[in-house]
Amino acid sequence: MEKAPLISIVIPARVQNSQLLVDILHCLERQTFQDFEVIIVCDRFFSHLEWEILQYLLSIKTKIASKIRLFSHFNSDFTPKSAGGASYVRNFGILQAKGEFIQLFDDDNRFDQNYLDTALKLYKEKKNELKSEVVITPSLYYRDTPNIQNQGFLKYNYRLARPQINFLSPDQDLTQIQMFSGNGVFANAKLMQTTLYDEQIARIAEDLDFTYRLHKKGAKILTFANLKIQHFEREKNILEQAWIGTPLSAEQKIKNIFIRHRKHANWAQFLIFILRSSRGIALWLSIKALYYGQSQKFPILTGIWKGYYRGWKSIFSS
Repeated sequence: MEKAPLISIVIPARVQNSQLLVDILHCLERQTFQDFEVIIVCDRFFSHLEWEILQYLLSIKTKIASKIRLFSHFNSDFTPKSAGGASYVRNFGILQAKGEFIQLFDDDNRFDQNYLDTALKLYKEKKNELKSEVVITPSLYYRDTPNIQNQGFLKYNYRLARPQINFLSPDQDLTQIQMFSGNGVFANAKLMQTTLYDEQIARIAEDLDFTYRLHKKGAKILTFANLKIQHFEREKNILEQAWIGTPLSAEQKIKNIFIRHRKHANWAQFLIFILRSSRGIALWLSIKALYYGQSQKFPILTGIWKGYYRGWKSIFSS
């Protein structure tokens, strides 16, 4: 019987840019720790020729081809364009994992050769020290600059409907947080597989909901100064940074805020949101759309208020 790897690395792949995949696989080639498998979930429809080309590229451009398990609609029951969106893609990969641990990456992440070794050592050390299940998360840097995007999120502000971003002080090596993005979460595989992403939250802050539910299960979510990921995300305009860059994302963002409050807020937080904050947030984002939306401003406005309607509908139908 084939020995299972210790770590399963799950990467949702936006494979219209195969170079992103090749670059992160080069990072994995150089790891000092090599007891892992790589699960790549391709998130779009292919022609048969495109699929064969991708398989060929990955086989010749990486020395770890034997560790890679590549999934798409061609070779599995994966469904592109699922209503579950990014959450469905991550769940599909998580459920394929054979390892004792799962490491989540995005295909635009880059990291040094000691990343996996460090994450595993930190997990074992902190689990033993805290006598609790732990989740290991990195400091997230913007590309190859010294600028830190975030070091997780301390808590959620239900009145403003936004997470409180965390930055470590210069004398801090680590801190405990409640939420993190999908870029770099490392945890016990069974914990992830019994939690999974909520596919109602198909995209936009789906990873914050996922890690918050790990936190609610009692896991200590820790972020570290010496564990670093460079996030090579594409340039985003002001509306994209607010997650309302398209009508669909605007609708999803507003709807997700309602879902978050319904799932996690206490009664006081929920009432404040329903009676006051929900309308204010939709109005503020509408002003942003009008000011920055250019030719897309009216479709984005429609998306915002469609999400507002669907958010209310989700409360009454729950």
